Amino acid sequence: MTEAGSKLFCNCKANYRGMEPNTNVCPVCIGLPGALPVVNRKSVELALAASLAFSCSTPEYIVFTRKHYFYPDLPKNYQISMYERAGGVPICRGGRVRYLDIHAWEWKECRLRRINIEEDPGKTVYGEGGILRSAEAYVDYNRSGVPLLEIITEPDLGSAREARQLVEYVLLVLEYLGVTNPRLEGAFRVDANVSVEGGERVEVKNIGSTLDVERAINYEIMRQSAILSSGGKVERETRHWDAERGSTRPLRQKEQEEDYLYFPDPDLPPIFLREMVDRARSLAALNDPSALFAQVVELGVSKEMAWSLVTTRPALELFLQSVKRGADPQLSARLIAVDYKGELREKNRDPYDPSSWPATEYVTELVRLVKEGVYTYDAVKGIVLPKLAENPMVDLKSVLPQRAENLDSIIDEVLKREERAVKDYLSGKAQAMNYLVGAVIKATGKKALDPRAIREAIEKRLGRGS
Repeated sequence: MTEAGSKLFCNCKANYRGMEPNTNVCPVCIGLPGALPVVNRKSVELALAASLAFSCSTPEYIVFTRKHYFYPDLPKNYQISMYERAGGVPICRGGRVRYLDIHAWEWKECRLRRINIEEDPGKTVYGEGGILRSAEAYVDYNRSGVPLLEIITEPDLGSAREARQLVEYVLLVLEYLGVTNPRLEGAFRVDANVSVEGGERVEVKNIGSTLDVERAINYEIMRQSAILSSGGKVERETRHWDAERGSTRPLRQKEQEEDYLYFPDPDLPPIFLREMVDRARSLAALNDPSALFAQVVELGVSKEMAWSLVTTRPALELFLQSVKRGADPQLSARLIAVDYKGELREKNRDPYDPSSWPATEYVTELVRLVKEGVYTYDAVKGIVLPKLAENPMVDLKSVLPQRAENLDSIIDEVLKREERAVKDYLSGKAQAMNYLVGAVIKATGKKALDPRAIREAIEKRLGRGS
């Protein structure tokens, strides 16, 4: 077996990003004669966990097959993959994905046909004009041999939106399992088969984002419908998704399965899965986003906030740890999933990076201070969270709003001095209140006070508060 973090059949690094072209290669992954593949055990274990997470039927053993086709980025002229016939045994048959429709908050289901493990080909890099117009093409084999998990669904999806939601949920499950980081460049690709009644099936390739899944399918439905409505015929073909132009372009005629000449790879013996199943099943059970979502909702958190937590794992872990330490679930969820997460985005910090988030004790302390009425939530939101988002390691006491001991007397002095602003406010000029609040803060030496608390105190003195 090869090392964890390596390519599927050799010890070259699986994370090739940032490397000089054709430097992350060896005789195995560039297909030199006589070089023999050795299976990466970790890749098989993770694929098995994914299969169990999607309720698949897993076999007693798996058999790798050779899939033959000829393309510059495939150095051996065949890809080591899996197939359910011709002597091959994939790691999963059947199964289903239950995915969440966040517009209706309903769980929907899509059947799976199979899950394969295969090696990624290299990458063809085109010059100006891209794949359709460039006169130049270069091949980088750094990616050649990287483990790929191919998930093939049944035609159960009725709209582009459903397809996007399915892909987003599958990626979420795979992220929780540690199979992939979907935010890395090239971490996933989607091939969408689209057919309109009366026409042939068209495969759309090169879809590299969940947004483009929806865009590409909608475009292809529109294109095929227009052909059929004008009396034309939709041919079976493979098309390329051009994200920049928002359209598909012809790539090649669609191959038939028999064109690939599948047969079991004679260099790779069958791999028995029995000793891996229990560990994979435990991994799948502990990293189930649907179960975690239900757990958060049961704590009284709204579905919107619960989903915001679950889809950002560091946020979810911080929330669960805070609640475990006694923090109020609803306040914690609002602080973490809405306001702090919003501050991170405003400051262009990565919400998926654990280092972007404060310590658990910071969250529990802020929630306690709000619950006990020491600070209003608005004060924590407006004063503390922006500073924590800039530096989550800052001393919490240094960013808490200061409390002026003689605040009542300061307010009285300001109201006496600012008679005109008081009259303006009492006559209905609401903006005068902002002036008065600012005057109080200035009089305290511009300390980080709670503006809302000052506003309430002024309103009470002027007979407008409760």
